[in-house]
Amino acid sequence: MILEKSRPWIQAEACSIFLPDPLSGELVIHSAQGTSSPQLGELRIPHGCGLVGIAMSEKHLVRVDDVQNDPRFYSSVDKKTGWVTRALLAAPLLDGDRCIGVIEFLNPIGRKHFSCRDEEMVEYFSSLVAASLVRIEFNEVAVKRAQLQRDLDLAREMQEGLLSTDFPKPDADHPFDLYAQLNPAYEVSGDLYDFFYLSDGRLCFLVGDVADKGVAAGLFMAVTRTLIRAVAIDRFDPVEILSLTNKQLCPSNKAMLFITVVLALYDSCSGSVNYALAGHNPPVLLKSTGEAEYLPPGGQPLGIFEDAYFGSNQLTLARGDIFFIYSDGVTEAMNASHGKFGEDQLLATLANRAGLSAQEITELVTANVNEHVRGAEQSDDITLMTLKRL
Repeated sequence: MILEKSRPWIQAEACSIFLPDPLSGELVIHSAQGTSSPQLGELRIPHGCGLVGIAMSEKHLVRVDDVQNDPRFYSSVDKKTGWVTRALLAAPLLDGDRCIGVIEFLNPIGRKHFSCRDEEMVEYFSSLVAASLVRIEFNEVAVKRAQLQRDLDLAREMQEGLLSTDFPKPDADHPFDLYAQLNPAYEVSGDLYDFFYLSDGRLCFLVGDVADKGVAAGLFMAVTRTLIRAVAIDRFDPVEILSLTNKQLCPSNKAMLFITVVLALYDSCSGSVNYALAGHNPPVLLKSTGEAEYLPPGGQPLGIFEDAYFGSNQLTLARGDIFFIYSDGVTEAMNASHGKFGEDQLLATLANRAGLSAQEITELVTANVNEHVRGAEQSDDITLMTLKRL
């Protein structure tokens, strides 16, 4: 539209806009106006060639009154189109220091040369075109961002659907209290928690942490959760469950992501907890008497080594004891001074809190972590799960 409206003011036979190809750097004609304008089609001028290329690369107006005798003229255009260029006026389309294209006017009507007034008018019209192109760019970026945000929101909703919040209700047959919470650092989390009953009546529960964040980590998390559930259907040993899951993950893990996991099987009748560690943070045992202690660490993460080994431990919870598992986003949560929440502070938070419910324990740790970071940007996903024998 700007071309169409500007040509009568400049009184030129033709005018056109050239924009750079982002891949090749060639200047490609975007549009042309004029009753005598050549049928240029998809005309391409090599990067830096011709008078248009000079206006683009040197970022200043180029005026040539006798084009045919100017060695800088890219004559291939005239040869290709049959057009005869006598005089030319080309101005860069500038966005600050960035040149985003060139506007060009050819062959003044009723006179041999373009004038100084023509130069002023062309510079004015070039500023209008540049502003329009920048607005178009911003609009395209905004649309792409909105589409990306929509995809991320959808991914987050789908991921949230994988994380059950329908925790078992304590009763005579299941005298335990379970609660979990996941606070992602970004739209999509690389952490996971899960819980489900095995066919032998035991509760399988776990926390995992992918060594990455964002969409890729979220996908890897979802795949891991699905595999664990599939493998654990008819298997009752946590090390075997992790081993078989790992063998499924490794061959297709071209991104070389890995995930640390603590997976436990709980017998609510006896209070027995049989658990396996895949390079994850050690669980915390909070005894009914108030003492809090870390349990032994061990094992290697899932996804890297098909023959990875996993730590295996077993303990029996007394009535009132608490088994607490978490991701490293808890202990590594940093405040504005880069001070970490730390393992000692986690133990101090849990000590003498055995009288609280699983939900109260989980929310207490979350609150203390938030108090520690004091509004600093969350750098990692935070996941917590608490099991209490009643």
